[in-house]
Amino acid sequence: MNEVAVAILALAPLLGGLAVWRMSGRRAELIAEISLGVTAVAALGLASVGLAGGRLVAFAGLISIDALGAYVLSLTAIVACLAMAASPRYIRHELAAGALLPQVEGRYYALFLWFVASLVAVPIVDNLGLLWVAIEATTVVSAMLVGITRTPEAIEAAWKYLILGTVGVGFALLGTLLAYASSVHLLGDSSDAMNWTRLMAIAPSLNPSLLRLSFVFALAGYGTKIGLVPFHTWLPDAHSQAPSPVSALLSGVSISAALYALIRFHLVAAAGLGPNFSSTLLIAFGLLSLAVALPFLVRQEDVKRLLAYSSIEHMGLLVLGVGFGGPLALLGVILHLALHAITKATLFISAGELVQQYGSRRLSRIRGTLASAPAAGGAFGAGIVLLGGLPPSGIFVTEFAIVVGGMMAGYLLAASVAAVLLALSFAALAFHGSRLLWGRTPSGVAVVRAGRGMALRLAVPLLAVALLGLWTPSPLADTLNYVRVVLAVHGG
Repeated sequence: MNEVAVAILALAPLLGGLAVWRMSGRRAELIAEISLGVTAVAALGLASVGLAGGRLVAFAGLISIDALGAYVLSLTAIVACLAMAASPRYIRHELAAGALLPQVEGRYYALFLWFVASLVAVPIVDNLGLLWVAIEATTVVSAMLVGITRTPEAIEAAWKYLILGTVGVGFALLGTLLAYASSVHLLGDSSDAMNWTRLMAIAPSLNPSLLRLSFVFALAGYGTKIGLVPFHTWLPDAHSQAPSPVSALLSGVSISAALYALIRFHLVAAAGLGPNFSSTLLIAFGLLSLAVALPFLVRQEDVKRLLAYSSIEHMGLLVLGVGFGGPLALLGVILHLALHAITKATLFISAGELVQQYGSRRLSRIRGTLASAPAAGGAFGAGIVLLGGLPPSGIFVTEFAIVVGGMMAGYLLAASVAAVLLALSFAALAFHGSRLLWGRTPSGVAVVRAGRGMALRLAVPLLAVALLGLWTPSPLADTLNYVRVVLAVHGG
């Protein structure tokens, strides 16, 4: 039965993409939505075992889903559904405006489904080599989505993303090979020598020199996909030029998938070398990302690039929390991963609505959105408040947990610096958000009253993020603890 669910998870988006490639109009939308719906049901069904604290194994161990994998798989399905729900309205507007050719519509949905297919593969495979293949596939497919409008800026961003992403993931491949080499003296040419579960079982006996090199290359490679500074330069361009539903996927789950891969390497390194080596590197790069993102948030003039640099900031915080370890920081990381993904996806979708309405991505041009676009403008303003961590946002709770957890783990200076940088980043976001909401609407901008469906799609995810700042349901609390156990390699 597990094998059947895995087959459905893989085949539904792949076959759906083939079916819609040459289609257009409502037929393409319907088939894409059905394909994604089947994929999401299969993903959540497979994840249910891991979310309850078990491990699902299929295809003789090729597929292995623990609590961490199940959590990322569920998050991928949820954000993909949010992005797909926003796609028809976005694509219709672009077609009407002449920004997309009619024949591109089917290709958009096909690439979207294949992007999701590569994303759901990441958290379900046990083999680190197959994990690398899945991450590389996300790069290739999403790069085509970034450049789908074929404007000079989009093509430049797509090529930059493809080249830097491929080079970065090339370093991750070297890290994967070194992880394999570190086990050869124990496992020989065994078929499971690159399986994460096998490496964790023998981690203390792995070659320490090769294991250190493996983590360094994995950090450089997957750190590029995550958008960690100084490997981040592709991210603002790609996220700002991609269609907004694609930006939601990129920022919501694609960089989270790369973080998942890096965490797997960190767990092996920490189990084999002790926590200090990999944790120190994670803390250093996390703080660097927080610090470098700040001035770009302050001086930003592009609404989508503002959100992209915010992603760099939040991924830096997540990496920092993983480096801190300890039960409180890790719980903060786990919940923050989901809340950031949902909030950022909603923000990119609402930003896309505003960009289409105002005909510009410049923050100096997008003003008075509460009056001219109550749904999208209100969602953007609420999302900025939640993303910045103002109570009752659940992100306030997770940021507080990571900072305090870092202090409790003995990283007082790093946690204090992170707290200051987070506060300044919120001030920058609040400044831009307030001007966008209450400034004077430029002349010539029509008032758009969104339908109830779009308003609900924007409001419900943000309400959930706010609610989780006040109350954590018992099933979710149990899931967070199951995931924390997977991550608890040093004092967790």
